[in-house]
Amino acid sequence: MAQPDNSRLDDELELLHAIYPDQIDYHSRSRDLKYSDNSALLHLRLPETYPNSGFPDVISANDASKRDLRDRMKRAISESGVVEGEEALDVIIAAFQGIVGDINNDTPTTNDAPDTASNSAKQETKTVIIWLHHLLALGKRKLALNPSNSSPSISGITKPGYPGILLFTGPRDVVDEHVNELKQQNWQAFQVRYEEEGGWQLGDGGIGAGIREVETMAEVVKAVGSRKDEFLRAVGIK
Repeated sequence: MAQPDNSRLDDELELLHAIYPDQIDYHSRSRDLKYSDNSALLHLRLPETYPNSGFPDVISANDASKRDLRDRMKRAISESGVVEGEEALDVIIAAFQGIVGDINNDTPTTNDAPDTASNSAKQETKTVIIWLHHLLALGKRKLALNPSNSSPSISGITKPGYPGILLFTGPRDVVDEHVNELKQQNWQAFQVRYEEEGGWQLGDGGIGAGIREVETMAEVVKAVGSRKDEFLRAVGIK
Protein backbone atom coordinates (compact mmCIF):
# COMPACT_ATOMS: atom_id res chain seq x y z
CA MET A 1 0.00 0.00 0.00
CA ALA A 2 1.41 3.39 -1.00
CA GLN A 3 2.35 5.71 1.82
CA PRO A 4 0.56 9.08 1.90
CA ASP A 5 2.48 12.14 0.77
CA ASN A 6 3.08 14.14 3.95
CA SER A 7 4.72 17.15 2.31
CA ARG A 8 1.55 19.25 2.55
CA LEU A 9 1.11 18.36 6.20
CA ASP A 10 4.77 19.15 6.88
CA ASP A 11 4.35 22.58 5.29
CA GLU A 12 1.19 23.23 7.29
CA LEU A 13 2.84 22.21 10.56
CA GLU A 14 5.86 24.38 9.81
CA LEU A 15 3.57 27.37 9.34
CA LEU A 16 1.67 26.62 12.55
CA HIS A 17 4.91 26.38 14.54
CA ALA A 18 5.96 29.76 13.11
CA ILE A 19 2.66 31.39 14.01
CA TYR A 20 2.21 29.71 17.40
CA PRO A 21 5.69 28.99 18.77
CA ASP A 22 5.62 26.86 21.93
CA GLN A 23 1.85 26.37 21.53
CA ILE A 24 1.79 23.51 19.01
CA ASP A 25 2.68 19.94 19.98
CA TYR A 26 2.46 17.29 17.24
CA HIS A 27 3.21 13.56 17.51
CA SER A 28 3.70 11.98 14.10
CA ARG A 29 3.22 8.40 15.32
CA SER A 30 -0.24 8.98 16.79
CA ARG A 31 -0.95 11.98 14.52
CA ASP A 32 -2.16 13.86 17.59
CA LEU A 33 -1.90 17.64 17.55
CA LYS A 34 -2.38 19.80 20.62
CA TYR A 35 -2.74 23.57 20.69
CA SER A 36 -2.47 25.34 24.04
CA ASP A 37 -3.31 28.92 24.91
CA ASN A 38 -2.52 29.59 28.54
CA SER A 39 -4.66 26.93 30.25
CA ALA A 40 -7.00 26.35 27.30
CA LEU A 41 -6.25 23.19 25.32
CA LEU A 42 -7.39 21.83 21.96
CA HIS A 43 -6.52 18.21 21.11
CA LEU A 44 -6.97 16.99 17.53
CA ARG A 45 -6.25 13.67 15.83
CA LEU A 46 -5.44 13.76 12.13
CA PRO A 47 -6.58 10.99 9.77
CA GLU A 48 -3.82 9.17 7.91
CA THR A 49 -5.11 10.70 4.69
CA TYR A 50 -5.21 14.32 5.92
CA PRO A 51 -4.95 16.86 4.32
CA ASN A 52 -5.71 15.09 1.04
CA SER A 53 -8.99 13.83 2.47
CA GLY A 54 -10.78 13.63 5.79
CA PHE A 55 -11.01 16.10 8.65
CA PRO A 56 -9.21 16.24 12.00
CA ASP A 57 -11.18 14.73 14.88
CA VAL A 58 -11.72 16.82 18.00
CA ILE A 59 -10.54 14.60 20.85
CA SER A 60 -10.90 17.27 23.52
CA ALA A 61 -11.39 21.01 23.78
CA ASN A 62 -11.34 22.84 27.09
CA ASP A 63 -11.08 26.45 28.19
CA ALA A 64 -9.05 27.62 31.18
CA SER A 65 -11.90 26.61 33.50
CA LYS A 66 -11.88 23.07 32.03
CA ARG A 67 -15.29 23.49 30.40
CA ASP A 68 -15.90 20.91 27.69
CA LEU A 69 -16.08 22.74 24.35
CA ARG A 70 -16.11 19.73 22.02
CA ASP A 71 -19.68 20.18 20.81
CA ARG A 72 -19.14 23.88 20.17
CA MET A 73 -15.92 23.13 18.33
CA LYS A 74 -17.57 20.53 16.10
CA ARG A 75 -20.33 22.99 15.22
CA ALA A 76 -17.79 25.72 14.53
CA ILE A 77 -15.81 23.44 12.21
CA SER A 78 -18.93 22.40 10.30
CA GLU A 79 -19.89 26.07 9.89
CA SER A 80 -16.39 27.25 8.93
CA GLY A 81 -16.74 26.38 5.26
CA VAL A 82 -13.58 24.28 5.23
CA VAL A 83 -13.54 21.98 2.20
CA GLU A 84 -12.24 18.42 2.38
CA GLY A 85 -8.88 18.20 0.68
CA GLU A 86 -7.73 21.60 1.94
CA GLU A 87 -5.51 22.44 4.90
CA ALA A 88 -7.78 23.18 7.85
CA LEU A 89 -5.71 23.26 11.03
CA ASP A 90 -5.30 27.03 11.17
CA VAL A 91 -9.04 27.50 10.62
CA ILE A 92 -9.84 25.01 13.40
CA ILE A 93 -7.41 26.71 15.78
CA ALA A 94 -8.92 30.08 14.90
CA ALA A 95 -12.38 28.70 15.70
CA PHE A 96 -11.11 27.47 19.06
CA GLN A 97 -9.57 30.87 19.79
CA GLY A 98 -12.87 32.52 18.94
CA ILE A 99 -14.88 30.27 21.24
CA VAL A 100 -12.46 30.74 24.14
CA GLY A 101 -12.38 34.48 23.48
CA ASP A 102 -16.18 34.69 23.52
CA ILE A 103 -16.27 32.86 26.85
CA ASN A 104 -13.64 35.16 28.32
CA ASN A 105 -15.50 38.24 27.09
CA ASP A 106 -18.69 36.99 28.73
CA THR A 107 -16.92 36.64 32.08
CA PRO A 108 -17.72 39.71 34.20
CA THR A 109 -14.82 41.66 35.58
CA THR A 110 -14.70 44.45 38.13
CA ASN A 111 -12.72 47.46 37.07
CA ASP A 112 -12.72 51.03 38.16
CA ALA A 113 -14.71 53.31 35.89
CA PRO A 114 -12.46 54.86 33.23
CA ASP A 115 -11.57 58.49 33.36
CA THR A 116 -13.41 59.54 30.21
CA ALA A 117 -12.06 63.05 30.32
CA SER A 118 -8.41 62.00 30.32
CA ASN A 119 -9.01 59.27 27.71
CA SER A 120 -11.19 61.23 25.29
CA ALA A 121 -8.35 62.21 22.97
CA LYS A 122 -6.99 58.65 22.88
CA GLN A 123 -10.40 57.18 22.07
CA GLU A 124 -10.62 59.19 18.86
CA THR A 125 -8.22 56.80 17.13
CA LYS A 126 -7.70 53.06 17.12
CA THR A 127 -5.32 50.43 15.79
CA VAL A 128 -6.27 47.02 14.42
CA ILE A 129 -4.07 44.06 13.46
CA ILE A 130 -5.61 41.31 11.33
CA TRP A 131 -4.14 37.86 10.65
CA LEU A 132 -5.15 36.12 7.42
CA HIS A 133 -4.53 32.54 6.36
CA HIS A 134 -3.21 34.05 3.15
CA LEU A 135 -3.39 37.25 1.12
CA LEU A 136 -2.77 36.56 -2.55
CA ALA A 137 -5.65 37.80 -4.71
CA LEU A 138 -4.82 41.10 -6.36
CA GLY A 139 -8.36 42.38 -5.85
CA LYS A 140 -8.17 41.86 -2.09
CA ARG A 141 -4.70 43.38 -1.90
CA LYS A 142 -5.91 46.43 -3.80
CA LEU A 143 -8.95 46.78 -1.56
CA ALA A 144 -6.77 46.57 1.57
CA LEU A 145 -4.62 49.41 0.23
CA ASN A 146 -7.50 51.57 -0.96
CA PRO A 147 -10.43 51.96 1.46
CA SER A 148 -13.74 52.90 -0.15
CA ASN A 149 -13.86 55.82 2.27
CA SER A 150 -11.58 58.28 0.50
CA SER A 151 -10.51 59.89 3.77
CA PRO A 152 -6.71 60.20 3.78
CA SER A 153 -6.61 59.93 7.56
CA ILE A 154 -5.98 56.17 7.80
CA SER A 155 -2.51 54.62 7.81
CA GLY A 156 -1.49 51.02 7.56
CA ILE A 157 0.79 48.19 6.50
CA THR A 158 -0.22 45.11 4.52
CA LYS A 159 1.85 41.98 3.91
CA PRO A 160 0.66 39.51 1.28
CA GLY A 161 1.49 35.81 1.19
CA TYR A 162 1.23 33.14 3.91
CA PRO A 163 0.11 34.38 6.36
CA GLY A 164 -1.33 37.71 5.30
CA ILE A 165 -1.07 40.62 7.73
CA LEU A 166 -3.14 43.81 7.79
CA LEU A 167 -2.46 46.67 10.20
CA PHE A 168 -4.58 49.81 10.16
CA THR A 169 -4.42 52.85 12.42
CA GLY A 170 -6.38 56.08 12.34
CA PRO A 171 -9.76 57.56 13.23
CA ARG A 172 -11.89 54.90 14.86
CA ASP A 173 -14.86 55.21 12.49
CA VAL A 174 -12.67 55.10 9.38
CA VAL A 175 -10.72 52.06 10.61
CA ASP A 176 -13.92 50.22 11.58
CA GLU A 177 -15.48 50.95 8.20
CA HIS A 178 -12.43 49.63 6.33
CA VAL A 179 -12.19 46.48 8.46
CA ASN A 180 -15.90 45.75 8.03
CA GLU A 181 -15.57 46.21 4.28
CA LEU A 182 -12.71 43.72 4.16
CA LYS A 183 -14.62 41.23 6.32
CA GLN A 184 -17.26 40.98 3.60
CA GLN A 185 -14.73 39.34 1.29
CA ASN A 186 -14.37 35.56 1.16
CA TRP A 187 -11.49 34.56 3.47
CA GLN A 188 -10.25 31.17 4.60
CA ALA A 189 -9.36 32.78 7.93
CA PHE A 190 -9.80 36.42 8.99
CA GLN A 191 -8.80 37.05 12.60
CA VAL A 192 -8.69 40.41 14.36
CA ARG A 193 -5.72 39.72 16.63
CA TYR A 194 -5.35 43.23 18.10
CA GLU A 195 -7.88 46.02 18.52
CA GLU A 196 -7.06 48.92 20.83
CA GLU A 197 -7.82 52.60 21.20
CA GLY A 198 -5.02 54.92 20.16
CA GLY A 199 -2.97 55.39 17.01
CA TRP A 200 0.40 53.88 16.11
CA GLN A 201 3.34 55.60 14.46
CA LEU A 202 4.34 53.57 11.40
CA GLY A 203 7.85 54.15 10.15
CA ASP A 204 8.49 57.76 9.22
CA GLY A 205 4.81 58.50 8.68
CA GLY A 206 2.22 59.38 11.27
CA ILE A 207 -1.51 58.80 11.23
CA GLY A 208 -2.82 59.74 7.82
CA ALA A 209 0.34 58.71 5.95
CA GLY A 210 -1.59 56.16 3.90
CA ILE A 211 -1.52 52.37 3.58
CA ARG A 212 1.42 50.62 1.96
CA GLU A 213 2.27 47.03 1.09
CA VAL A 214 5.52 45.37 2.16
CA GLU A 215 6.94 41.97 1.24
CA THR A 216 8.17 40.49 4.52
CA MET A 217 7.26 40.22 8.18
CA ALA A 218 10.60 41.85 9.00
CA GLU A 219 9.51 44.98 7.14
CA VAL A 220 6.30 45.11 9.16
CA VAL A 221 8.28 44.77 12.40
CA LYS A 222 10.58 47.59 11.31
CA ALA A 223 7.62 49.81 10.47
CA VAL A 224 5.91 49.39 13.85
CA GLY A 225 9.09 50.44 15.67
CA SER A 226 8.60 50.63 19.43
CA ARG A 227 5.36 48.63 19.11
CA LYS A 228 7.33 45.57 18.00
CA ASP A 229 6.51 43.41 21.04
CA GLU A 230 2.78 44.17 20.85
CA PHE A 231 2.75 43.34 17.15
CA LEU A 232 4.64 40.06 17.54
CA ARG A 233 2.36 38.94 20.35
CA ALA A 234 -0.68 39.81 18.24
CA VAL A 235 0.45 37.66 15.30
CA GLY A 236 1.56 34.81 17.55
CA ILE A 237 5.31 35.07 17.06
CA LYS A 238 6.17 36.07 20.63
